[in-house]
Amino acid sequence: MKRTAGLSLLVVLCLASCSDGGGPQGRPSPPATVPAAAACDVTESAGHRYISAVGRDGRYFEDQHGDPILIRGDSPWSGLADWSPEQAESYFANREAHGFNASIISAVAVPDNGGPSEEGATFDGIRPFVDGDITAWNERYWARVDEYLRIACRHGNTLFLYPMDGWNISDVFASATAEQAAVYGRMFAQRYARFPNIVWMTGGDYSPETDDPAAGSDSDHVLRGMLQGIRAAGSDRPFSIQLGPQKSLSTDNPFWEPLADWNFVYTYLPTYKAVLDGYQRPAGARDPRPAVFSEGNYEGENNQPDTAPTTDETLRRQALWALTSGSPGEFRGSDDWEFRDGWESRLDTPAVTQLEAIRDLWASWAWWQLVPDVDEPFVLDGRGTRSTDDEMVDVLDDDYVTAARTPDGSLAVVYVPTQRTIRLDRALIPPGATLGWIDPADAAAPSLPAEIDRDGYVATPGTNVDGDQDWLLVVEA
Repeated sequence: MKRTAGLSLLVVLCLASCSDGGGPQGRPSPPATVPAAAACDVTESAGHRYISAVGRDGRYFEDQHGDPILIRGDSPWSGLADWSPEQAESYFANREAHGFNASIISAVAVPDNGGPSEEGATFDGIRPFVDGDITAWNERYWARVDEYLRIACRHGNTLFLYPMDGWNISDVFASATAEQAAVYGRMFAQRYARFPNIVWMTGGDYSPETDDPAAGSDSDHVLRGMLQGIRAAGSDRPFSIQLGPQKSLSTDNPFWEPLADWNFVYTYLPTYKAVLDGYQRPAGARDPRPAVFSEGNYEGENNQPDTAPTTDETLRRQALWALTSGSPGEFRGSDDWEFRDGWESRLDTPAVTQLEAIRDLWASWAWWQLVPDVDEPFVLDGRGTRSTDDEMVDVLDDDYVTAARTPDGSLAVVYVPTQRTIRLDRALIPPGATLGWIDPADAAAPSLPAEIDRDGYVATPGTNVDGDQDWLLVVEA
């Protein structure tokens, strides 16, 4: 369904005529038209699945065929500006080999989000716009973006694409009005909406300054103008906004709550708290909607002072807390989001291998049927203390047990972060079900048998192959 309601008359007129983009020094911009980029063809996209729409029950995403698709994401924020074409091909080929199917990425990168230039230029000096006018596109820049989007498409990668984000709105887009942003958004969608591998995004560590959040700040109105332009061009792909740390959901901001098709969950706190906050939103006109763990601690960095360095265990906890709390997949990131020298040699880390196996395991199940066990607890004792506020606690300093079950009880998954004995509700375990412990540091290895006593008590096996204590208990009938 097209969502063009709410465009001001001025925006509508601008979208209709596109003759005055309000260029620098007040001079008229060139006609705001761009050629439609050739999307990947049938041969290039054959056999690939792309994240295309919010699922029917509002909890997950569907591919272009209407089937549930698990998000297996990475965060190469500034790649479109930092990569050569050969590096883009290498990156997406590597990610496909590791099972990744999604990327968080900016169309225009600046130093704050990893790019090499405050003008949004590429590593070799190609600027996106002529004389800084966002409605006058430099075809050399956008032809390269075309190529990179086609490369991603060939490798089955859906781009969660930020045409304009919370970092570059203060420099490249600093003088843009909401009306100009609407023209820019329409141009962007006219060029790229034909690609099957795009989800629309904006924001990014974005905390608008305003005394009236519901009315929106100046920057809110510019970013919304971009979205209105995309919608006016006829694109109904899912959209969301990334708000700021340390913990946020897209729906936290009343200006953006009606516009977000899904919740971008951003948290440095114990991951389950924010994901469950999104999952448990009261039913309403737009809810339920997917709550996706999309950013937290990155491999190789920890932005929270006085907390432990991010480890492979940190990254496992984030992913598995999210997946057992209702997130329909998740994203990971690394300190190479800005593509520091030598990044190619750091693509194949142990953490990437561990996460690949966890995602493969999850994808082997009817994961979209899993429901967090909040209303009908499956784990009765030994869970630890659930975080109920937004006080800053490092991921490694929380040990809460999360669990999810399918409604028919044929599958239950319990994530236990530290060594302990837990008690399950035996009434929720179907007759003949098998219980096994899976090592999340090596999820491809065979499971270990889990012994449960008559009262439902079961103990973790000890340390895993990484020398840590986290385990995944799987009950299957």
